[in-house]
Amino acid sequence: MERFKDLSGPKYFLYIVLILALSFFLPRIIPGSPLSLSETDTYILNLSLPEDTFNAFKDYYSPDKPLISQFLIYIKQILTLDLGYSFYFKMPVLALILGRIPWTLFLSMVSLVLSFSIAVPLAINEALNKKSSKIKLISIISLQAIPMFLLGLIIQLIFSYRLRWFPSGGAYTVGIEFFTKDFYMDVLKHSFLPLVALVMGEIPSLYIMAYNSAKKINKENYTLMANYLNIEPKDIKKKYIFYNMIPEMLGKLNIQFIYAITGSIFVESIYSYPGMGQLLKIAASGRDYPLMQGILLLIAFYGLFVTIVFESLLKRFKMRY
Repeated sequence: MERFKDLSGPKYFLYIVLILALSFFLPRIIPGSPLSLSETDTYILNLSLPEDTFNAFKDYYSPDKPLISQFLIYIKQILTLDLGYSFYFKMPVLALILGRIPWTLFLSMVSLVLSFSIAVPLAINEALNKKSSKIKLISIISLQAIPMFLLGLIIQLIFSYRLRWFPSGGAYTVGIEFFTKDFYMDVLKHSFLPLVALVMGEIPSLYIMAYNSAKKINKENYTLMANYLNIEPKDIKKKYIFYNMIPEMLGKLNIQFIYAITGSIFVESIYSYPGMGQLLKIAASGRDYPLMQGILLLIAFYGLFVTIVFESLLKRFKMRY
């Protein structure tokens, strides 16, 4: 109970208030937003949108009411999971997000598991290797300097347009029968290049983090004593190096979980993958402010949720060991 109380303290309450306030005011201060129009200009909005969409906009945002009343109405709508009505798609924002978020979670979580499984063992082996290659470390650091969207474009150009080994976009072939063996194979084929781009973008930071941590732990007295006592190298890696890396890694992995989602959003827009990234791209190009607001609000709360979970895991691990 005490741990729960600590996690739900004033700090996280303040974060929630800041997220809600930013989400509320952002559409009202962005130039060109429908909410930035004065009352005498609302006819422009009425002409540019169908009447039912315009009425849904008025019902949700209540632009004719005082600002404090608008904010209270907005809080009530968030608590009831009402994220508004999309101008572009002519449907509720929440329904759109729920339809797209599984694709984003699939890409981001699978890429994170793969990159962690590759980067951490390689980093530990390299840190314990007395003939460690500086060229390998420099090349990995150089890879980190390449922006995620550029990496995705390069991979797409080579393997989709030049070699034609993989599809250039989408999550599956249009017209294929859903939830069959062929469908799942088709989904894997379409997701291969986005996953490669994400894994290559995530490996450098995970590798450097694990390498520095393993290098430092390898110099600790208990590790030196384990080597002196001729304990099996695999036991040293697991029980002395990896287990002692966990607290530091948990402190930094929360950033990687957030980065996985944001990186996935950029990659999705390149590969026209039907996740949150593609949805945000459409919302931005169509000036669909309710949809943009809903997506950014979701990402902010996801980041907060990940931080709370990893802080809880870190505290439990420290208490246990």
